[in-house]
Amino acid sequence: MKKKLLSIFLGASLLLSSAALVACGDGGGETTDADITDLPDAGVAVTVVEYPNLSYDGTAAASKVTDDSIAEGTFTVSYSASEKLSLYLAKDSIVTAANGTTYLADGLRYNSYDLTATAAGDYSLYLVTEDNELAAAYDWRVAPAYPERARFPAITGLHQQNTAATGIGNAHDPSIIEVDGVYYSFGTDNYGPRFGYSIRSSTDLINWTYVGAAIDGYNVNGNPPTRSTMAESNELWEIYEILSAHDLYDNVYTLWAPNVVPAAGGGYWLYGCWTAVFGSGVSIIFQCHSDTVTGPYTLSRTANDEPAVIVYSYDGWGYGANSNPNALDPFVYYDASGEHMYMAYGSFGSAAGIWCLELDPETGLRKDGLEGADLLPGSTKTAAERYGKNLVVNDTEGPTVSYHEGVEISSYNGTGSYDASASRYEDRYYLMTSSNSLTYNYNMRSYYSTSADGPFRYGTSDQEGSRVSGTFSWRTGPDGDVGRLGFDDWFAPGHNDMFTTDEGENMLVFHVRNGYRTAAESNDENTQNNFHFQVQTLYAFNSRGDLVMNPNRYAGERLRKVTAAEITSLTEGAYSFVCITNSNWEASYNQSYAMEGLTLSAPESGQSKGAINYGGNVVGEWELYGDNYVYINITSPIAAVNGSGSLSGKFYGVAFPARIEKTLYGGISISCVSESGKDCLYLNMDFEANA
Repeated sequence: MKKKLLSIFLGASLLLSSAALVACGDGGGETTDADITDLPDAGVAVTVVEYPNLSYDGTAAASKVTDDSIAEGTFTVSYSASEKLSLYLAKDSIVTAANGTTYLADGLRYNSYDLTATAAGDYSLYLVTEDNELAAAYDWRVAPAYPERARFPAITGLHQQNTAATGIGNAHDPSIIEVDGVYYSFGTDNYGPRFGYSIRSSTDLINWTYVGAAIDGYNVNGNPPTRSTMAESNELWEIYEILSAHDLYDNVYTLWAPNVVPAAGGGYWLYGCWTAVFGSGVSIIFQCHSDTVTGPYTLSRTANDEPAVIVYSYDGWGYGANSNPNALDPFVYYDASGEHMYMAYGSFGSAAGIWCLELDPETGLRKDGLEGADLLPGSTKTAAERYGKNLVVNDTEGPTVSYHEGVEISSYNGTGSYDASASRYEDRYYLMTSSNSLTYNYNMRSYYSTSADGPFRYGTSDQEGSRVSGTFSWRTGPDGDVGRLGFDDWFAPGHNDMFTTDEGENMLVFHVRNGYRTAAESNDENTQNNFHFQVQTLYAFNSRGDLVMNPNRYAGERLRKVTAAEITSLTEGAYSFVCITNSNWEASYNQSYAMEGLTLSAPESGQSKGAINYGGNVVGEWELYGDNYVYINITSPIAAVNGSGSLSGKFYGVAFPARIEKTLYGGISISCVSESGKDCLYLNMDFEANA
């Protein structure tokens, strides 16, 4: 995988100790940390071209991991060719360094250093000039090769108004913002301690604490507002008045899917939406503001003292290419320059799909200036003027957009040899949405574009997207053991957010419902599953540029270089696997339950590919290439155990360090997308197979 390119200064604080330092590079000599911090600023502009994503495994037996390259990494910097810098690090540092390559290009000097980790923990690197001036300092971390045994929070407080019991329970439509090292999750909370928008906080992205309601006064004595209890003192009274004037209004109190971003003038903007009645296609997206991230948020106003309505859908959905969107699920993002601000939104239940409006970065309101009567029934503005640009035509909702530089797009298809230099690298905006029924066959899909406002697609023109996930289970059948999972199934995962941590890890956060429901049960109000909870996991891109997710809860791991020895030795190559081939979990391969007995064999000497074995037979081949890319080709179909279907074909994915669900052991999980983009294949190390 192509390394991340960074042009930001990573780390500013220095360790103040008297430990001796050793030099590596064009210079030499010894000094101390204190001496380094006392050096004058060299004023040299240093760019990190490649940073060492080091991991170290201090627990696995030597016989299990025979390739120690997980502890090695390269640190490459560039700076003016007129300078010469030396690398310094402490004698007792948990990393060692050796000179790599040095070369000149385009007026810049490039220095590479080969680092080796000897333990997990923090370390510091210093770049010093020939004149003994400090050019740059970096504080980094060697992560454990596998996540520690995380204590995942219990899923409690579902359908309860007990603030102490909620945790990750009742979290619906989560969206994440990081402020001063603390992560805040904003979500719909219609069954929680406060009707409306709930806020949760976390410092580790594993344990979450309920903070409070984002907007005061939305609930009335712990209950949703109604016509008789809604008061003019309510913060959203003006939004309520607009919706209640519509003849479809029926006391529906649902606020949906908040999104919070920093405000240009300080504080934070919250974008929310309120439906007139569920499933009506009559909804409003509005903006609120707070000086602090935890609120309370108050309704913003335009320059003409109008309530800050961004878009109002009131003239019905319709279906097909000319249908109108439902004003739901706002998500605000910027283009790569940071100068253009957009809001994606839509749509649920309509073929209209996802839409986009450009916003004014200074106000967070519509750039075209439409407000007040321009957006309300009777407006002289056309639907095209009011709704903006259609990004994806599909029955989908819950958009989130994330920009990624230098995504590799390789044509490697398992024949010949993989060559990263033959790949093209593209800056892309990835759009994720959630499609289909909220209670039954919800699933997450991804699209991409080279432009912030689309068009978004999968492949050349596909509007259905590439499947990222859908309902699945690590149980092997309806009565299968869930082990230490903590919940039965990954049922109807969706309405996610994509975000990148300050350490560069790409994360998905989304809600899951607890337990499978058939189509009939989902339509039966007595068995309908409305219990939501929040989960997080890593995502990455395969060699073809498709987005894939780790099918295990995040436990503190980092994406890193993976070795073939890890894949084939930790569990003697044994894996359980799940394949999602249909949005309807019952119609999917093996009814979306896991199967066991798959083995990945080590490649023969001199070969890049190993065999895939199932039921005592070779059924295909696999390959690890790049840092963590995986190619799987199942040439002999594997018949399902539950229901019907067979598994075959080519899949392209990524090997993730993971805390494996069921056993919660640290190991490797492989997440793949089929060649067509329609199917997901997940593999988890099966530690029980050789117990």
